Amino acid sequence: MSVAFIRNCWYGAGWGEDISRDFLSRMILGEQILFYRKEDGTPCAMADLCPHRFVPLSMGKLVGDTVECLYHGLAFDCSGACVNNPHGNGLIPRTAKVKTYPVAEKWGLVWIWMGDHEFADPETIPDYHWLTDQKYRQVHGTIKLEANYLLVMDNLTDLSHAGFVHEKTLEPREIATASYEVAEKDDQVWTRQFVPSMPVPPLFTMVKGFTGQMDHWLEMRCDPPGCMITFYGVTEPGKTREEGWGTYNPNIITPETESTTHYFWAIARDFDLDDDAMSEAFAEGAGYAFEHEDRPVIEAQQRVLNGRELMDMKPVLLQNDQGSGRARRIIERRLREAAAGPAKSMEVAE
Repeated sequence: MSVAFIRNCWYGAGWGEDISRDFLSRMILGEQILFYRKEDGTPCAMADLCPHRFVPLSMGKLVGDTVECLYHGLAFDCSGACVNNPHGNGLIPRTAKVKTYPVAEKWGLVWIWMGDHEFADPETIPDYHWLTDQKYRQVHGTIKLEANYLLVMDNLTDLSHAGFVHEKTLEPREIATASYEVAEKDDQVWTRQFVPSMPVPPLFTMVKGFTGQMDHWLEMRCDPPGCMITFYGVTEPGKTREEGWGTYNPNIITPETESTTHYFWAIARDFDLDDDAMSEAFAEGAGYAFEHEDRPVIEAQQRVLNGRELMDMKPVLLQNDQGSGRARRIIERRLREAAAGPAKSMEVAE
């Protein structure tokens, strides 16, 4: 099965600290891309391939703001133009160019636009202000999953799996019986769940020592194809969210290939901002949940599918599949629209 990707959108390429004066070569949507920063700190992205003899440029070095190929010394600037040919009379062939990609740095991440440059507006990057706002304390990390990005998206948009996959770390099983609502507007999907006076979720027992009953909210915002955030918190029964303890959990997924995915996760909280031990507990807990609870399930799905599309196998659908189902339909519609007309043909990559 050949997988199509939406190209005219922003994808997470790496956390800000991942991109430096040292080369980072990362595959995105099946294309090997070289990331680095210019001397003024501006991030750059270009194809990790010299057009002369097709040696990865990441094997070379930075000379000022130019990338020098290891093999024959051709140098390319951030626009992809060859600016130095050290051979003979120095004549630069007109075809000596490297493909480049628009990048933007926002909310602590470097984002990449894989499609038509003219549509690359950083203002369309979804809101993740919790990652940079000083009113919150943040931790974050990166995981590479051996699974198609749609399976990862399904997992993250599905609130109901938490009471089973994450029964010991996030939610009691009883959460699955609680009612929830799904809403869609302007290609954004929300899944919301609020449970009054339920047993304190394991997470807040671990980090705050809470016991007994509390009101609990659990919400997911999805901006397909790859941007999600979970809102998760508790408050004393009958009190407002502002009086409670909230976490804001960005989940940004970027297809690496048809069967592998980059997953950038973060947790921001609005309480105990100066507690370093709590930050370590959040980071450790999130790492455990993703590595030892989510990963085995998602990667097992990938192995079973073995190149087949999930929906082609006619899976049994439950009420709680509405959020992921709507997100998948948005992606399918955008792919159809991109394939329908020449003006948008750049949106699809096979």
